[in-house]
Amino acid sequence: MMSRGARAQGQPTRHGRRPIRSSLTGPALANPASRVARFETDARGVVEFLQHTFPDELRGVQIGFQTVPSGQGDSAQPMLYSIDRSARSIMLYRMPIQRARGLHVNDDEHRRYFIEHCVYRAVCEYLGHEPWELLPGRFDHF
Repeated sequence: MMSRGARAQGQPTRHGRRPIRSSLTGPALANPASRVARFETDARGVVEFLQHTFPDELRGVQIGFQTVPSGQGDSAQPMLYSIDRSARSIMLYRMPIQRARGLHVNDDEHRRYFIEHCVYRAVCEYLGHEPWELLPGRFDHF
């Protein structure tokens, strides 16, 4: 018989009671609530919406994500995204977008809105349109 604090065949214990519990997803799976995963999920949702809405204009345009700005490409907001028309690409920068200040309410919903706003502005700039020209009526409630 094993004493209360003894380990069974080298298993770590939790205060001598039972084996240590692991997370629900386990160590092999990525955390679905991480900043990177949330950013990519939110940004990809807008990208897919815009690609579905404007299939001809965005056909062949690569929209990608990087952690920080690389200094390549042009844009009106070089810290948030870059545009390379010759390579037909738009690159969004996760960290500056996620760490942007000035949100009037700093919660998950408003951070998601800002990510969507940055994707939308980058696509508008790539296409050479103003936001209200691209989706007429979409912003009338503002």
